[in-house]
Amino acid sequence: MHRRDFIKALSAAACAGFFAAPSFGADAKKFKMKFSPRLGFSFGVPTAGRDPIKLMEYFKGCGLLAVEGVCPINHSKKFSPAEIEKQIQIGEKARELGLEVGSLSSMNEKDVPTMTANKVRRADGSIVEDKPALRAMLEGQLETTFGVLERVGSKILIIGPGALDRKLDWRKQYDNVIENMSFCAGICQKRGFVMEIEALNTVKDHPGVFCVNNTLAARIARDVDSPACGILYDIYHEYMQAGNLSSLDDPNVWKSIVSFHVADAPGRNEPGSGEIDYAGVFKKIWDKGYRGFIGLEHGQTVKTPEKDAEILKTYRAFDARV
Repeated sequence: MHRRDFIKALSAAACAGFFAAPSFGADAKKFKMKFSPRLGFSFGVPTAGRDPIKLMEYFKGCGLLAVEGVCPINHSKKFSPAEIEKQIQIGEKARELGLEVGSLSSMNEKDVPTMTANKVRRADGSIVEDKPALRAMLEGQLETTFGVLERVGSKILIIGPGALDRKLDWRKQYDNVIENMSFCAGICQKRGFVMEIEALNTVKDHPGVFCVNNTLAARIARDVDSPACGILYDIYHEYMQAGNLSSLDDPNVWKSIVSFHVADAPGRNEPGSGEIDYAGVFKKIWDKGYRGFIGLEHGQTVKTPEKDAEILKTYRAFDARV
């Protein structure tokens, strides 16, 4: 089964079950594009606050179709009963409102060469090579993530290969990444989840990471060769790293995309605040047939309810062009 067919099958199952919701109130006209605000990141917070339930109600009223990043996943400690209950409430509210739930960031290590060099951080803070311990860690993190995804009603997790190991040959690191990503993808496929590899920029935000652009992320996904493995095309990170978005025209990149993240560059705020032609980007990906999640992972230049309304109006204008 091809990746997009696998994802469509998962989405259909979700729509038949978790997202089977009655109509909800007299809300604004629905968007066509699946803009998916990351809860609590910035957009909507000045108006609705940080409570995820209130934010979902606000976004539903705005006519948006989806949300993402609905709760944090912290692998350093177990979830408390209250945290688990909150996740359940988020999932129930999403179902009630008819909102789809996009990806959650879970396993995008940035400081340790985990998948690149089979290294783990011990309790004493030391970093050592220990492949069995790494595999156990990856499997445990996946199990934790699956539990959260099931509770909130999502099928997609964000993953990354870790930091670059400057003492190890790059090709050996790449081979390690393929082996470890394949291990994770096999578990995801059996359990009915999709993992998306996120490339991060080293220019400003994440110096030292291994996966620095979407061409490399798509190459990894191709070599993993699983319908449960694709890429998260973060427009901000790609633009910061490459200075352009020409990789969208790469067939291997395009066919690997599971979802997008949005923020303008260089400030990582709302579209229109920086250099990226988002009207052109959204028109392009729509015309190429993309209908999936577009995660709004951006700050905003002014944190006021009036700015929330202005940003919403901007997204309405983008949506009207497609």
